[in-house]
This record gives sequence, structure tokens and C-alpha cells, in this order.
Amino acid sequence: MKFNRRSLGFTVLTIVIAAPVLAGPHTQAPHAPKSPTLKPTSQPTTTTTKTSTTTTTATSPATPPSPIATKIASHPQLAAKLTPLLPKGMTLQTAAAGFKNQGQFIAALHVSKNLNIPFAKLKAEMTGKDHDSLGQAIHELRPDADATRAAKHAESEAAEDAKIHQ
Repeated sequence: MKFNRRSLGFTVLTIVIAAPVLAGPHTQAPHAPKSPTLKPTSQPTTTTTKTSTTTTTATSPATPPSPIATKIASHPQLAAKLTPLLPKGMTLQTAAAGFKNQGQFIAALHVSKNLNIPFAKLKAEMTGKDHDSLGQAIHELRPDADATRAAKHAESEAAEDAKIHQ
């Protein structure tokens, strides 16, 4: 069998590239860096790696679905009523994540609309580290508003909305 420089170079290159893959992880040098660990994110992310011959796609774990959003989505009339209250570009799943119950979530949507408070800020106050009540969150974000009255009004709107699917 006759080898020329080109075929010899190709053969050596193939062995150098394939050897670590074929040998498996147990032959890795002790000083080799560990591969990064994927941590769950709040939003699914997709990473695509492209080479000249193949394309591979890996998706990191997503946040589990919100039971509140799942329940609302199972009642089309209620979902249709609440969808216009969601901030532009925010899904029902994302908006409902972190709230304790459906009433609290729906009341927060109404307060956001009624008092022109950004929903993301209201949600952060209510579901964040300190877990403010709806009234406390309103007071924090709109000190000039009657927080008690606004919270009661939004809670009654949420109760009316809840009757749609009963």
C-alpha cells in the first residue's frame, strides 16, 4: 500500500481527532478542564453549533409550567379576558410564575392596568424576596394612590373574572 503526503496527513489528522472520542472520558488528563454544568434558566435557551457538515442543537431545561397559567388556559373565556391585561410580549406562563394563587395573579394584572403600574415591577414586589401583599406593593410603587381601595377594587375584579369559569 502506497501513501503520499496528503493521505498520510489526513490519516494522522483523523487519528488525532478521533482518538479522544473513541477512548472515552476515562482517558482524559487529570488537568483537563471540566465541562460546564448547565443550570436551569427561567426561559428556555437554545444554543446551535454549526460546522461544515453537521448542525447540533441543545436546549437547557425550562422552568416548569405555572399551575395558575395552566388552569387559566384551560378556560378559554377567562384566558381571553385576561390576555389583553398582559404586558406586550409576556406570556400567561411567564406572567403567572411565582404568584401564590390565581386571585392574587389576576388582581395584580388589574392593578397594573388600573393604576398604570408596570406589571413586571408589581410582580417583583409581590413575588420577590420580601413578598409584599398587593396593597403593600401598590403603596411602594404608587405612594400617591389609595392602596387599600385600589387593592380591594382589583380583588373584586379578579373575583368577577373567576366566575367566568365556574
